[in-house]
Amino acid sequence: MTDTLPSFAYEAVGRDGQVSKGVLTARDEAAALRRLNGDGLTVVRIKPAVATKAAGKNRHLQPGERVLVLRQLALMLEAGVSLLEALETVAQGMQAQKGRAEFLAAIAALRRGDSLGTALETHVTGFPFYVYAMARVGEASGKVAEVLKEAGEQMAYDDRLRRDFSNAMTYPAFLGLAGLSAVGFIFTQVVPRFATMVGEDRSNVPAMSRWVLSAGEFANANLGVVGIGIAALVALIVVIVANPAFRARAYTLAHGAPVVGGVLQAREIASWARLTAFALNSGVPILSAVQLAKATVPIGPFRQGLDLLEGDLRAGQTLDQSLGAHTSLEAMDLSLLRAGQKSGAVGAMFGFMADNYEGRLRDRMKRMTALLEPAAIAFISIIVGFVALSLVLALSSVYEGVV
Repeated sequence: MTDTLPSFAYEAVGRDGQVSKGVLTARDEAAALRRLNGDGLTVVRIKPAVATKAAGKNRHLQPGERVLVLRQLALMLEAGVSLLEALETVAQGMQAQKGRAEFLAAIAALRRGDSLGTALETHVTGFPFYVYAMARVGEASGKVAEVLKEAGEQMAYDDRLRRDFSNAMTYPAFLGLAGLSAVGFIFTQVVPRFATMVGEDRSNVPAMSRWVLSAGEFANANLGVVGIGIAALVALIVVIVANPAFRARAYTLAHGAPVVGGVLQAREIASWARLTAFALNSGVPILSAVQLAKATVPIGPFRQGLDLLEGDLRAGQTLDQSLGAHTSLEAMDLSLLRAGQKSGAVGAMFGFMADNYEGRLRDRMKRMTALLEPAAIAFISIIVGFVALSLVLALSSVYEGVV
């Protein structure tokens, strides 16, 4: 196993006379020396590395740690450290054992001749899909450090969006939980008392009132069964949501939703345009750029349109013609791309488009979260109002029968 190989700390001098230090894994010290000499380094000192005690449980990297890893790799590559040495140094400093094992497996794949994008996608799980595509862009353009830095910034941006959304969801979630608790209290404590007041004869009671009274009596008499049923329903929802086919279908349906669909579309176009701009500005040919950038887009309507883009470009169509025919890009976006093609500044136009859609994404996120609070209040109010109206109608029917 790759993660059982011993580690060696070394100090060596390169052909340019610069001293480098690092940690690598090898079968033994002789194998480590051969690898360093093969990299053109003259070893000054080498010794077994002191094992770092892993903190916490045997776990994968957390989102914040993944961002830090990309930034550290970019910093070391910019400083002139080789890719393998940078990866080994970062891996040795990881406290997450599973994450460290994955990176060591990727390092072994790189030594076997795999590309960086393939090694990461095959062995290092948990990164967003666009990170692997961006790694391929870096290899194609020879700018791995810049690409990893850009990927880290994009991940940090995504993490901020998730945290902002989670913070915005906290109050609506509290309202929903409090409202459902109140409804549960009404059904188990209040409704049974009204049922006793109405009595057994409910022939004159409206149908909605009879349903509420019967439900309250059942909930009060079978609290354990109701609790088990709710737990089973929650577990079933979790299992269904975890199913990839269901998630893909739900994602496609969400595209057509009034508010959520706008958020998803803005997120897709922003990520796609950002990577396309970076690839084109890095000197990647247009066909390769659109193929690499397509990997950032999840399966859905926009991805289906992009699947036809490469064939259209090979057939002689322009970017704006193909995207206008197969995607939901606006006329202004297509005009920008048309102008970029004429002026030779397509990459800059994609960058402007990415900035534009990231701004829209922030605005639509705020709009969506702003609607959640009144929606939660309205939902609970409807339920409570329905129960209250049912009880009032039941008492009114009893009163009318007495009179």
